[in-house]
Amino acid sequence: MILAFALIGAVIGFVPGGSFLMIPMEVYLLYRIMNKHNAFDWMPFFGTAAMLCGISAVLKGLASLLQALPVIGQIANSLVAFGFIMAFGNLAEQHYSKARRPQPPAAQKSPPPPQGPQIN
Repeated sequence: MILAFALIGAVIGFVPGGSFLMIPMEVYLLYRIMNKHNAFDWMPFFGTAAMLCGISAVLKGLASLLQALPVIGQIANSLVAFGFIMAFGNLAEQHYSKARRPQPPAAQKSPPPPQGPQIN
């Protein structure tokens, strides 16, 4: 899943100015990883998403400066996007695989009634 997002990000990185479209995609990746590990909670999600948006906006702004170089800039922008999404995705995957939310205990079922003839 992370590799697919990183490859999409790398393709978007080739488009001038398209790197800002990756920020919502990265937030969605965070949401998918949290749900995958049953660790979704609103407050940590918003906090991590805000931090991710801030870091991504700075990196995307710097990467957009690379677009001034015709071919080298686009390749560098694409590689930065791929690397950032892979690094963030793997860090989030590693963190949330350990941070599962506790499940409520399952209701205990009473044993089924005995079947067949009863001997008294």
